[in-house]
Amino acid sequence: MENNQYDVIIIGSGIGSQTVASLLAQFKDKKILMLERHFQAGGFTHEFKRKQNKYSWDVGVHYIGDLHEGTLSRKVFDTITKKQVKWNRMNEPFEVFVYPEDTFKVYGEVEKYKNDLIEKFPEEEEAIKKYFKDIRKASMFFGKHMMFKLFPPSIEALSNLFDSKEKIRTTKEYMDYHFKNEKLKSILCSQWGDYGLPPSISSFAIHALVVSHYFNGGYFPVGGSSKIFESIEPILEEKSGRVLTSHQVEEILIENGKAIGVKVKNLRGREENPYSNFYAPIIISGAGAITTYTKLIPDSNPIPFKNDLIKFYNSHPKISHISIYLALSKDPKEMGFRGENYWIYSDYDHDKNFENRNDWLNGEVTGAYLSFPSLKNPEAKSHTAEIIAFTDYENFAKWKDEPWKKRGEEYTEFKESIKNKLIQYIDKHFSGFKEIVEFAEISTPITNEHFTGHPSGTIYGLPCVPERFDREKCPWFDIKTPIENLYLTGADVSSPGVAGAMVGGLNTAIMLMDGFDLMKLLIKSNT
Repeated sequence: MENNQYDVIIIGSGIGSQTVASLLAQFKDKKILMLERHFQAGGFTHEFKRKQNKYSWDVGVHYIGDLHEGTLSRKVFDTITKKQVKWNRMNEPFEVFVYPEDTFKVYGEVEKYKNDLIEKFPEEEEAIKKYFKDIRKASMFFGKHMMFKLFPPSIEALSNLFDSKEKIRTTKEYMDYHFKNEKLKSILCSQWGDYGLPPSISSFAIHALVVSHYFNGGYFPVGGSSKIFESIEPILEEKSGRVLTSHQVEEILIENGKAIGVKVKNLRGREENPYSNFYAPIIISGAGAITTYTKLIPDSNPIPFKNDLIKFYNSHPKISHISIYLALSKDPKEMGFRGENYWIYSDYDHDKNFENRNDWLNGEVTGAYLSFPSLKNPEAKSHTAEIIAFTDYENFAKWKDEPWKKRGEEYTEFKESIKNKLIQYIDKHFSGFKEIVEFAEISTPITNEHFTGHPSGTIYGLPCVPERFDREKCPWFDIKTPIENLYLTGADVSSPGVAGAMVGGLNTAIMLMDGFDLMKLLIKSNT
């Protein structure tokens, strides 16, 4: 290929990659090559369309918090997109937690959220008040360390923030120590699907980050999530950079311990040799730590912690999911929906719900997330919904080597049964829902793996367990790698979700630039 020399090469086009790319292009005049294995750029911020483009779904952006004016998230988004993306605040309540005997609504006003809980559980008033203080304390402490020290605090330091006689590591440990009412504990943990692990496994630090992230409600990009990448690509092109889709990085090229480029396979290429090499003095991987360290770095360049990383990865659940994308024949507002998200559970025990994440495939559905993209996007031209449920990759692994959309009748029938189960589950809670479903398409963990390259179809990167924040034990979460000139970005160097991966991109940019100057530029560019 005629142009193979760049200032920076970025592997993957997710929001972490987009963030660092836009900042380096704008403020350091870097010529950037972004390489994406999918035929559509944007990672989990992209959309897809069906039925002559009548229906559109956002594959990963269901809602984002902390986007009111003046927040760091808003400033970063406005900077990397040059304010080309507008944000719609979701209607209130923006979240509804549905349980067998009860429903709890969450509003984007922290005092109302707190008071509604106190009204429902008056005997827990003092513990509830302390909970909100601790959430603020933990998330602010964690955020400062991510932003200004470029790595998370140790979990031991975080534990000392709380007035307890024992260390708080997991979400369950916090809940059990401070609360007595089991239903209250369940309600407080209802959003665990946003980070993918139940209370007994998840880090309380991540729980605090996610909960506080939505204290001021949820937001959605006007026109859909693809507007984010559409606003960033021209910024790269202005500096002679480009984005290549259907280009899969096979190997990071390393000489004398330094990353110098990448070997890439053109997945669309019909030529005899579909491989090309591209070169740059800086290589940034947004492909995730496990992919980068175990697949992209050749064995001839040993990574000192590689075996420990593999052990860490294999010793924790690998979070993947089923998504059903629904086209609706009429406006869901007619059924009382206004765009809020529904977390629906058949049991108050979230650890039990998680343990049953595979049983429901051949039995009764025990939980699901329901979302309405079209009601969040004021420019939507048709009505859509999405249902999500967790399950494991192993249930689909036998079809993983079959080509996309040609995986055979057995796979198709299995997907059809899953689709019908989940739609029926929603209909049981909202009678008449299945009658307005005009069209439905399902994606599975092997769909996730096919398009993202993430092993086992994982959606949140490496798991959000307490040891994630022990830098000495888990150095694979660092931005800098043992290979000179090779850096990581995205969720694995920060936290899950769109905002978390974006902060990962910001932190990588800070490391590659003058961090203090970048923060001043962010403020200046938004005044």
